[in-house]
Amino acid sequence: MKGSLTLLSLVLAGAVFAAMPASGRQAASETKAAPAAKETKAQGNVVRIYKDESQMDIRGTTPSGTVRKVAYDSSTQWTKGGKPGQQDEVKEGSFVIVLGTLDDRVCCMQRA
Repeated sequence: MKGSLTLLSLVLAGAVFAAMPASGRQAASETKAAPAAKETKAQGNVVRIYKDESQMDIRGTTPSGTVRKVAYDSSTQWTKGGKPGQQDEVKEGSFVIVLGTLDDRVCCMQRA
């Protein structure tokens, strides 16, 4: 009697698990595997602009003064003084604030 009750419990548990839609189990595992990209901020003076590569080097305002390569594309938002601006307004020596994700294209750029 005890063995048949255990067997019946296992069969019912298996039936419940098998009845779960596969898409529900898959969606739960996909949400854990795809963390959101963290946005970072960098600021400094433009050292070089590579228009043909849609990139620029900026020297940070930290004491070490590291140079970072920043990429931009057609979806980059440019501002100047809090108002919409254009990419060609940024020149070598300009102070910029860059918001974007690491190892990805820059999402927006602001010129102070």
